[in-house]
Amino acid sequence: MTLFLLGVNHRTATLEDREALALPPAESLDILGRFARRGVLREVLVLSTCNRTEFYAVADEITAEREVRDVVEQLRRGDLLAAGPHRYLLMGPAVCAHLLRVACGLDSMLLGDAQILGQVKDAYALARRAGTTGVLLDRLLETALHAGKRARSETSIGAGHVSMSSSAVAAAVDTVGLRGRRVLFVGAGETARLAARHATDHAPGMVMIANRTIERGEALAREVGGQAVSLDRLAGAIADADIVFSATSAPGTVITANVIHSAIATRPARPLLVLDLAIPRDVEPSAAAIPGVTLRTLDTIRASVDQSLSTRSAEVPRVEAIVAEEAERFAHWTRGLAATPTLVALREHFERIRVEEVERLWRHASDDERQRAERLTRVLVNRLLHVPMLRLKDADATSADGQMRLQAARDLFALGATFDSGRSHDA
Repeated sequence: MTLFLLGVNHRTATLEDREALALPPAESLDILGRFARRGVLREVLVLSTCNRTEFYAVADEITAEREVRDVVEQLRRGDLLAAGPHRYLLMGPAVCAHLLRVACGLDSMLLGDAQILGQVKDAYALARRAGTTGVLLDRLLETALHAGKRARSETSIGAGHVSMSSSAVAAAVDTVGLRGRRVLFVGAGETARLAARHATDHAPGMVMIANRTIERGEALAREVGGQAVSLDRLAGAIADADIVFSATSAPGTVITANVIHSAIATRPARPLLVLDLAIPRDVEPSAAAIPGVTLRTLDTIRASVDQSLSTRSAEVPRVEAIVAEEAERFAHWTRGLAATPTLVALREHFERIRVEEVERLWRHASDDERQRAERLTRVLVNRLLHVPMLRLKDADATSADGQMRLQAARDLFALGATFDSGRSHDA
């Protein structure tokens, strides 16, 4: 049994491919249940986000790929993980290194993505709920989560904001604050959607969505707990707002200086912050000269993004060092796990001899003498086994040298059946 990973992500697959494989929590539970009922994979976990869908498993490497593809095909009516450049398949230690890099934000579309650690944690919780994790995946996920937390606390990999949407929201928070504010989003595309989602984390008083297609505006409004308004009512919505984010794909100006001037005229004592995230610009530049109006454009927001990316990029070597350190700890643990049958057999062999000799030599001794003999012989066995047990625990059962060392121990002490490097007592 070995660690196995089959998946797609933003580096290998198109958006359409990733959408076809995306599994919301309910479907992740469903597919985990299917794996459990079929019983081919010893352990399994699904990590599905907007940028990746990955299947982690403990299984025989010959059958694991076919099993994952079969179950996905049942659910999606297509062999979406067939061999091709859109997918990747990893085995053994490479699986651990990959997941640790994911949890630390090194494999994200946005370097140092703050959300991925929580998504890994949620995927682990789902697998535990489905009862599909065990000794190996439990340890792997605990290691990945620990590495991710270390990356956040020991480096600046998550410093600042590295998307236009999150940087725009951060600018609004720094300028006037969002808590209790009336916020208007003009547009319902990806940029507007991400900005709206970031903004709702700061408890605005009201969220409005104005979009050319009212149905898309209503869909985004439902997603963020806001209300949709027609573009015909844009002037009134701006008059009601404290902050306006505009991110449409229109070919020209959407918000004129006259519209903003009229809006401000109805509430002269209340300033207006406008953040234009569109290319070409949505907001007429002369609006910046209107008293009470602060206009931020992509140029000023991009400077913040570039600075954050520079800071994060400089931290990559430090995070990679954390990944390497935690991966080695996991590898050391798995080596010990692979050696466990031999270690247990060796310990039992010495203990059996110890008990037999104590019984033979101190059978007629007093209770006090027998207790002292028990203590002495236990100490002797522990001292004699200490170094051999450490050497065996460090043996890499996947290597020829490791297999030879473990087999030699079993031969020297006649510990029974030939050691099978493909099995462990739990994994």
